[in-house]
Amino acid sequence: MNDKEVALVTGAGQGIGLATVKRLVADGFHVVMVDRNPEPLAKAAAQLRAASNSVEHHALSITDRPAVAALVAALPRIDVLVNNAAIFWDGLFDAMTEDDFKKMYEVNVIGTFIVSQEAAKVMQRGARIINVASRAYLAGYAHSAYITSKAGTVGLTRGMAIDLAERGIMVNAIAPGLIETDMFRSLTPERQQELIAKQPTKTVGQPEDIANGIAFFADPRSRNVTGQILALDGGRSMGISLY
Repeated sequence: MNDKEVALVTGAGQGIGLATVKRLVADGFHVVMVDRNPEPLAKAAAQLRAASNSVEHHALSITDRPAVAALVAALPRIDVLVNNAAIFWDGLFDAMTEDDFKKMYEVNVIGTFIVSQEAAKVMQRGARIINVASRAYLAGYAHSAYITSKAGTVGLTRGMAIDLAERGIMVNAIAPGLIETDMFRSLTPERQQELIAKQPTKTVGQPEDIANGIAFFADPRSRNVTGQILALDGGRSMGISLY
């Protein structure tokens, strides 16, 4: 690790999280990979280390505060935190259960809160926190719980940015649109095509597209940027066909 800056990335075993890990190690960070699923996490970390990338991995749930606190305490420093871990499923409002609603909020918002709060305890001036929200926080069809959780992520980002600004900790968020991840692939083919048709670009983004945006906020040269939500969504947030 030596004098490398340290980035902690949650949900790092696949998709946007793994693409972010690859981008950050290429940018010179030592990356701490966190995911609740140990097997894909260990496989991804082994492949990265085999290519001489500076990474370590830890399997834990972001809602387990004692486990998160223990990991943070064991690290020599945290310069960047990327809160990417989240859960998602489609479902009409009328069919949604209270347990489903609570579970999505617990992971997507409270989990982000827990990791951020623990990391902020050890962060120094100049540290950066990047939350992965979603363009869905603006509106969407058949996923009210997800919309609510990502709107919560946006609100949390703004609140954290204000509260941590005097300490010199910058907090921003990325709002991806349609991205080719397991979340997107979990939808039916018909639903996928319906969503693509409503994209101004008529395309699906790649995890690397989001990693590029995260890398901007993670760069220490972004020291004057805080409280911002960057939409990387193929133009969907312009208000064209919000469904």
